[in-house]
Amino acid sequence: MRRRAPGDNTVVLEGPRTLSEALAAGIEPSVVVTAESVIDSPPVADVLDRLAAGVELLALTDQAFRSVAPAMSPQPVLALVDKPRAVMPGSLAYDDLVLVLVGVSDPGNTGTIIRTAEACSSRCVVVVGGADPWAPKTVRASAGSVLRVPVVLAEDAAVALEALRAAGAMIVAADSSEGEPHDSGMLAGGRGPVALVLGSESHGLQRSIYELVDYRVRIPMAGDIESLNVAMAATLLAFEYRRRP
Repeated sequence: MRRRAPGDNTVVLEGPRTLSEALAAGIEPSVVVTAESVIDSPPVADVLDRLAAGVELLALTDQAFRSVAPAMSPQPVLALVDKPRAVMPGSLAYDDLVLVLVGVSDPGNTGTIIRTAEACSSRCVVVVGGADPWAPKTVRASAGSVLRVPVVLAEDAAVALEALRAAGAMIVAADSSEGEPHDSGMLAGGRGPVALVLGSESHGLQRSIYELVDYRVRIPMAGDIESLNVAMAATLLAFEYRRRP
C-alpha cells in the first residue's frame, strides 16, 4: 500500500479523542500511526477497534513515533484524514450566524473561535488569511469543533462579504473603539442572519473592510484596556447574538 504524506488536501489529527470525534463525524482516516508502547492501552485500543478495514495502521517504536509527531509532547495516536470541504452558503436562514475571520493569525485564537462557532450553532466559519484552520495547534484549540463546523476558506474578504450579503446576511464588524455597544440591541434585536467580522489580533480590520460592513459593534471596557483577545470578543458577540428574543 502506498504511504500518503500530509499535503494541501489532508490534515494530521492528534490523539485518540480527536480521532474518535472524527470517526463520529463520519471522517475516516487513510493512515493511523501509534506507538507500540500504547497500542493496547484502553483509549488507543478502543478507537483503533472502530477503524474501517481499509485503514492503514502503523505501529512505531516510541523513538520513531516521537520523530514524526508534530508536537513536542505528542499524543499517542496520529491520523491522516482528508480535509472536510465547505462552500459559502447560497442562502441563510433567519437565525443563521456566520463568523468571518480576516487575518486572525494565532492558531489558538482561530481554533477557539471555531469552538465558539459550534457552541453558538453557527452556520459556518469563513477564514480569510491568517492561521491555517487545519494546523495541529488550531485543531487542538478547537477541541474537535473544526471537524463538525463547516470552515470555508476564502481568498478575498470583499468577495466573501459580498457573497454573504447576497445570501441575506447583515454584515457586522467588531471594532475596539467605534460603533454601537455590543449589548445595545444591534446583535440581539432579531434582525435576521448576521455575518460577524473579526480582524487580526494586532491591527483589527483594515479601513477598506469597515467600508463594506453595515454596522460596527464595540465591547465597552473600563480602565486603560484598548481591546479584548479576539477569541474572547468573538465569544461575547456570538453569544450576544444568540441572546436575542
